[in-house]
Amino acid sequence: MAMDASETASSLPYHEPGIVTILIQTSFLLLLNIINAALDRVLYCGLLGQVLVGIAWGTPGAKWLSMSTEETIVQLGYLGLILLVYEGLSLYYSSLPLPWPDMFEKGKR
Repeated sequence: MAMDASETASSLPYHEPGIVTILIQTSFLLLLNIINAALDRVLYCGLLGQVLVGIAWGTPGAKWLSMSTEETIVQLGYLGLILLVYEGLSLYYSSLPLPWPDMFEKGKR
């Protein structure tokens, strides 16, 4: 079996992106933040604006984002969802009364 250079490389080589890629990704991130802030202030639904921008820039819309960029954004979204669930659980458990509250106070053992 012949292995190409990408399989034997010890690191990922850096290739600078073209200006079109930089402009597309910059406009995507800026518009995400601007629409999120505007809709959050007016209608309290900033996440809906982010979804619509993702549809417009992604595969269903203009297809300006590459498939690898879309996959990365989806993975970051999953990570954010996990962190939101974790934060919600930690807030829920921190508000529960302890069955033995004196156990965790200093000096009482």
